[in-house]
Amino acid sequence: MPTVRDVLSALESIAPQRHALSFDRVGLQVGDIDQPVSRAVVSLDRSLEAVKFAGEQSAQLLLAHHPLIFNPISSVDTRSHEGRTIVRLLQQGTSFIAAHTNWDAARGGINDTLAAMFGVENPDTFGMGSEVARFKITIFAPRESTERIIDAASGAGAGLIGAYSRCAFVTGGQGTFYGDDTSNPAVGEPGRQEQVAEDRIEMSLLQSQAKAVVRAVKKAHPYEEPAIDLFALKASEELPLGRVGKLSSPCTLAEFASRTDELLKTRCWVWGSPSERIKKVAFMGGAADTAWMDAQRAGADLLITGEVKQHVALEAVESGMTLIAAGHYQTEQPGCESLRASMSVAVPDAEWLLFTPEPGRAGRPF
Repeated sequence: MPTVRDVLSALESIAPQRHALSFDRVGLQVGDIDQPVSRAVVSLDRSLEAVKFAGEQSAQLLLAHHPLIFNPISSVDTRSHEGRTIVRLLQQGTSFIAAHTNWDAARGGINDTLAAMFGVENPDTFGMGSEVARFKITIFAPRESTERIIDAASGAGAGLIGAYSRCAFVTGGQGTFYGDDTSNPAVGEPGRQEQVAEDRIEMSLLQSQAKAVVRAVKKAHPYEEPAIDLFALKASEELPLGRVGKLSSPCTLAEFASRTDELLKTRCWVWGSPSERIKKVAFMGGAADTAWMDAQRAGADLLITGEVKQHVALEAVESGMTLIAAGHYQTEQPGCESLRASMSVAVPDAEWLLFTPEPGRAGRPF
């Protein structure tokens, strides 16, 4: 039977924590990492009703999009909603994991799901994203070992650039060394100045992968003391949260708004001219109204999000950008169903359920 630890490992491959924004709180927040999980519930919110549903279903885990613990807490007091929720989780033996902005950004996540619902295929990314620390590893090795070392480093996660794997730059040269009487060189003999045709191998990797990659390289390297250097690279955004792409059939803003109501089962708020022609749409579910400038720079005619503040709507429309507020719940609940589906594939030995509250309850408006 899988454990909470196994679920976290699977979730890391689906929505890596490094994609979460720096202010966010994701991962295991309540519970036992070694707890067995035969049944789990996915929910948009960490509501008491979601916790109750998990208990009624005898689920050992609640995986929610919105975190339960966001700011440091000094006490677990049932007079607060947060305290009551934590206590209820512990009493019924339900662990709690949050997958927030890492699931917003992830492939197949909240915003990919939104784009797919509107028929946008292979959308581009846009907007804010987490800055990810990276290293470059440089390895010197005898030429006949180069391919084996690249394979080992790649297997540990190095050399991944976008859609390409096993990316490496190799230059040839001449290596020299002198081993003393205690040495046991893989090439040549102790007590002699040796010269060997060597390659300089360079590959990029995440900072978090450094130990595993160095360990794999050393295991594959024929030398007793391989020359390995790590260089810190400038942190960069790896995967922005938003998605943007062209509609298969352009339409007016009024027609798109009507389609939004139908697809998301909502009554959206719209800012812009009803007759405006919409060709390219940006998607960022939840509370992301300030992303309109990034969406405009990405060439979008429209940003669809969950919530829009009045002053943001004014500024956006008077700057030539149209907006739709379709509801926080409505723009993110479909992505929670996608998360449930992804987790059921990644952890098939557990049963995965989706919590869908009644309209007007547990964060779902009517």
